[in-house]
Amino acid sequence: MILLLITLLWSAPILPQAAQTQAVMTEVAATEDVKPNFAMRAKPNLRFGSGTDTARDYYDVPITTRPSDGVLIKLPYTLKGGKLTFDLHHRVAMSDDFGLPAEIMTVVEVVTGGTNRLGRYTLLDDIDEGDKFEEEIDRASDADIDHYVTPMSRKEITIKTLPGPQSISIVGRAMVVTRGALSTEIDTPGTRIAMVSNIKFEAVNEINPLKKSPGPAKD
Repeated sequence: MILLLITLLWSAPILPQAAQTQAVMTEVAATEDVKPNFAMRAKPNLRFGSGTDTARDYYDVPITTRPSDGVLIKLPYTLKGGKLTFDLHHRVAMSDDFGLPAEIMTVVEVVTGGTNRLGRYTLLDDIDEGDKFEEEIDRASDADIDHYVTPMSRKEITIKTLPGPQSISIVGRAMVVTRGALSTEIDTPGTRIAMVSNIKFEAVNEINPLKKSPGPAKD
């Protein structure tokens, strides 16, 4: 019996150290909640609230030319860059005086801390009375001005980031509201025209060789 046990142990394959490490990391990722690997540096008053179903934070995106006034995100240092994704939403006050139905076009831009442009993104939807967002939002503020405000629609944005340290900011550019033959453009600095949520970042490394992302683009 002892001889048989020794033979079985001797014949068992020994995994390389790298394979053991990768197996452990995969198991941990599958069993533990993934925590953000970036630092949210947006001003606290830009946090609109959190989703009651997903618990995701929603941030207001104001029109501004200053990255520090937008939804500012500090990404971790990377040797090979990575991929940033987030969901873009309209920011709409679903009140009686808003004037629905309407076609809404929201334009935001992603810039670096040095104001270099990484991409401009457009969200276009028809919104009617009675339309609702996919989840309720637990608002961070009880201000009357935000009582009827809600995110509407959703579009996933993907950006390829560069190696090294990097801070990026999501800023508003304009909102165009069309009712019939009349279009109104909103481009006043400080106006909050969009929301973002579900922000994620993945770094490129040997264990996570990300596929080529679409990168910055106009659409």
